[in-house]
Amino acid sequence: MSRLEQEMRTLAQQAGGSHKTVHDRMALAQRFCARLIHEQNVQIRRVDQLKARHIEGYIQNRLAQSINKRSLQNEMSALRQILIRAGRDKLAHSARLSNVALGLAGASRHGTHLAITPERYQNALAAAQQKDAGLAAAMALARMMGLRSEEAVQCGQSLNTWQKALAKGAASLRIVFGTKGGRPRDTHVLDAGAVKKAVDNALAVAEDRNGRLIDKPDLKSAMKYWHSQAGRMGLKGEYSPHSLRYAWAQDALACYLVQGYSEKEALAQTAMDLGHGDGRGRWVAQIYGRKEEAG
Repeated sequence: MSRLEQEMRTLAQQAGGSHKTVHDRMALAQRFCARLIHEQNVQIRRVDQLKARHIEGYIQNRLAQSINKRSLQNEMSALRQILIRAGRDKLAHSARLSNVALGLAGASRHGTHLAITPERYQNALAAAQQKDAGLAAAMALARMMGLRSEEAVQCGQSLNTWQKALAKGAASLRIVFGTKGGRPRDTHVLDAGAVKKAVDNALAVAEDRNGRLIDKPDLKSAMKYWHSQAGRMGLKGEYSPHSLRYAWAQDALACYLVQGYSEKEALAQTAMDLGHGDGRGRWVAQIYGRKEEAG
């Protein structure tokens, strides 16, 4: 590891945020330094030696790799946080490094995924059941409870707790493992019968796999298997595994509206169920509310 990368990774940690945010920021530091040092042979050892042209070159290279603008906006935000932490505020806010100047303006915030349709879901689930009962069980739970991929992969540790809670008529279930930032959240039980069936089935599978649905030795290999196999089941592109969560979010919003919540209240409650703050309702409508266009 170069001295520059070591310093940038330390600054990335010091900038704070959730575990995932810090992890992504550190990964960016590693990628940035690799291109700067190994590809361009730029011999820079400290952050205070960085120039606007170095960052411009990095972004142009990423654009040439067809990385979408929204992702690069996030990368620039992370780089700015690192620079600010290093006391390079002037460079961080330089007009040369604005999103407009870098060619990153105009990226849509509407997201790249769609809520999975019932037909697509049933086809994917049937294919998963033929391939791997644990994969199918995790997929069903993701759809029934709005789980993120890592939450679905790690949820075997919570199945007993969920089963007991459902037996007592719980209106919500606590998600503990695999959550973003390690922050537990409660998700509303929309269809108690369907959720109970999914949990019971998953528990039966996990009991034969040392408590795991994805039978891999570590989380990294389990996540790799989940994504690769889900893609083979048709969950890719606009209908990635996250589309299961999108579909749940739309169901949750509809459920709250039927119960008499105002649209603002329903969006706020859905945002909290998904693990976002109650102030993210409008964002949830914008991102999770996307539907397939007719025709």
